[in-house]
Amino acid sequence: MKRLFLTVVAALSLGTATFAGNNSSSNSFISKMNESKTLDGIASYLGASFDQKDALQYIFSEAERRMENATKNGVSLEDATQKAIYFNLGNAKQVLSRDQYVKFVGIVNLTINNQRSYELFAEK
Repeated sequence: MKRLFLTVVAALSLGTATFAGNNSSSNSFISKMNESKTLDGIASYLGASFDQKDALQYIFSEAERRMENATKNGVSLEDATQKAIYFNLGNAKQVLSRDQYVKFVGIVNLTINNQRSYELFAEK
């Protein structure tokens, strides 16, 4: 069981590193979450029901739409992305169970940290 858990964690880490490293733009994280392949992976990892997956898809789409509208209205991309991430977290908390939400926050934190590390190394 421990070996299976470590394998899942390693696969998730590699996937998130690749996911964060593909695009270095700040909004790539929000856009990527809205893709069907990424959504399927997140829902599978969380063990989400069909209704939960449908709600997450709506939340991710709405966050991306709000971020695009905010940047069109003069809000900096960094601030718009941060607000979109908080929107995702706040609404996902209403949809997911406690255990699923903890996993979701872990995915978000890991991805953001990997993206920042990638951007830091890309600058050097």
